[in-house]
Amino acid sequence: MMPARLFILYLFVVLTPVVHCSSNLPITPYIYERLVYFIKASSISSCISDNLLLVNKTFNDGGCPPHINFCNDEIINPTAGQTVIELVLNAKKGELGSGYLAVDHGKKVVILAFRGSTTRQDWFSDFEIYPVNYSPLCVKEYRKLIEEGKIRECEGCKMHRGFLRFTETLGMDVFKKMESILESFPEYRIVVTGHSLGAALASLAGIELKIRGFDPLVLTFATPKIFNSEMKQWVDELFETDAIEKESILKNEIQFRKGYFRVVHTGDYIPMVPPFYHPAGLEMFINKVGLPQNAEDIEYRGKNNRLTLKDGFREGMSGLVEDWLHVYEHRAYFIDVVGCSGL
Repeated sequence: MMPARLFILYLFVVLTPVVHCSSNLPITPYIYERLVYFIKASSISSCISDNLLLVNKTFNDGGCPPHINFCNDEIINPTAGQTVIELVLNAKKGELGSGYLAVDHGKKVVILAFRGSTTRQDWFSDFEIYPVNYSPLCVKEYRKLIEEGKIRECEGCKMHRGFLRFTETLGMDVFKKMESILESFPEYRIVVTGHSLGAALASLAGIELKIRGFDPLVLTFATPKIFNSEMKQWVDELFETDAIEKESILKNEIQFRKGYFRVVHTGDYIPMVPPFYHPAGLEMFINKVGLPQNAEDIEYRGKNNRLTLKDGFREGMSGLVEDWLHVYEHRAYFIDVVGCSGL
């Protein structure tokens, strides 16, 4: 018999309306390379569970496991020998937020990546989906920005309780370390990334970084919906989503140096739920189910598309609902995102 919570999730997916629109903005080789690079960078955060990411080491000098091609094969990742792991975040039992901070000196980028869900139970033990009032971790900086008229107060903002818990465990060590790195390398850019649960955490960490005066690129894969409508609008204002969209259309090229971007795969149900929350940012949609997925398999949908159900999406809803959360479509984001694998 299907558990009650799984049946509710089934109803969420079945009753979600179909919306489909796309843009003609091209996916350039540069953007495609970055998408593949950062999903791989996100995926190695799974190695934290086995304490296999080591601080003060480069990727190819013991920083991450030798079986990970992304870390050790410079044909696959030419900057592996120039990427140093600076900090590892290992969440305690009952907490969210395992991830790592690294600096790729070849690409001149600071990477903050968060681990995704590792078991089905992650989604149900942490799925406290009722909305709660949003309160930032960096309250002092938040209030200062409001007083200076740089942002408006996030009035009426609510979000997914289970993910907001992350701000209770996100330590200031991350921000202090990042500030130290950028003092030494002020020209480097920040990218915050994650897949699935890690994508939700990356979204929140990106908000905190914006409040602290940074200008990150938040790039998430398979992000569940976590904001109410008021907070979605505020987050889009914070990340200048409209301005980035307009500039991208004007130049006929996606402006990909900052802002909030979501990558969604056809057939992946996680970005559709819970239905009473909303996604922020600009969307890129992978319209090919199987791997490999190339640049021509990606549609830029931008801010106009909020749900990504294709015609006939529901036809494949056979089998156990328990398998939906980690089926192939949820893992197939340019690579098979599953554990501390070979990439």
